[in-house]
Amino acid sequence: MDALLVNLPTLLVLARTGSLTAAATELGVPRSTVSRRLARLEQDLDVVLAERNTRTFTLTGAGRRLAAEAGGLLASLRTITDSVRADAGQMRGRLRFAMPAGLGGAFIGHLLGHCQRQFPAVEIEIVVTERRPQLVEERFDAIITTEAPPELPWMRRKLGEAQFIAVASPAYLAGRALPAKPQDLAEHVVLSGPRGVEGLMTWPQLRGTSLPVRPWLVTNDLPLLRVTALEGLGITLLPMHLVFEDLAAKTLVRVLPEDIGAKVDIIALFLPERAKSPVLRAFLANVARYSAERAAARLAAPPRRGAARRATP
Repeated sequence: MDALLVNLPTLLVLARTGSLTAAATELGVPRSTVSRRLARLEQDLDVVLAERNTRTFTLTGAGRRLAAEAGGLLASLRTITDSVRADAGQMRGRLRFAMPAGLGGAFIGHLLGHCQRQFPAVEIEIVVTERRPQLVEERFDAIITTEAPPELPWMRRKLGEAQFIAVASPAYLAGRALPAKPQDLAEHVVLSGPRGVEGLMTWPQLRGTSLPVRPWLVTNDLPLLRVTALEGLGITLLPMHLVFEDLAAKTLVRVLPEDIGAKVDIIALFLPERAKSPVLRAFLANVARYSAERAAARLAAPPRRGAARRATP
């Protein structure tokens, strides 16, 4: 049984990658180690879990079933371990999160500092990825995202909101007519995120339907959009938490603040088996509370008069 628990995570990686070599690369071990772990699982269970030769590797039906069900079992075991420690007065463990690029920024750094003071014995791992992470196979405790397709059978918790705003650098705006209405963006260089449904490119308006735009640059890399805006290449749409310090330093200013923008929920997706983990529950609750306090502080701060319409700081 001990060997089974030790080697099951390797089977989960094999199920996802479909290759001994790829699994070895991800796990950071020799290919022979992965093959040996798989063989030990088959020996303990007395079941063939994979058909493999020098060219191909395929999980058998038994292998696929074990991989599909083992992820939930391992998550349940981790939750039980967290609960036993919490009952003993120990809030410690390791949490592994996935999130898309651009969702972090300086705000996440401040947040982690706050959480470390609250839970100094909880280790954190954050993996930034553009693909959809796999909660079970990759053993993530939660995925932090703004997109949650309804068909996903995972539990959800709202952590806060991302407020998207239009920004540009004073260098770009200098000598140009400031946009007075959304349609004026047609006369400016637009830097934008990825295209929407059917390849359409639109920006959200605070009132009315989305505004069609024709960007000079399109990318799904939000940090890159921030840098290009700082370089004075054009006007872009970014989450406020990513440019909050730039706005405070006046290296970026808001454009059309009463017209362009949107609020998007930031949510955590996690397995039902992890919902009872006191460590994960306490951490997510702390994140939600901290996000609400930061949002309230920003609303309470006095606005800078005219900052949104000035071309220079």
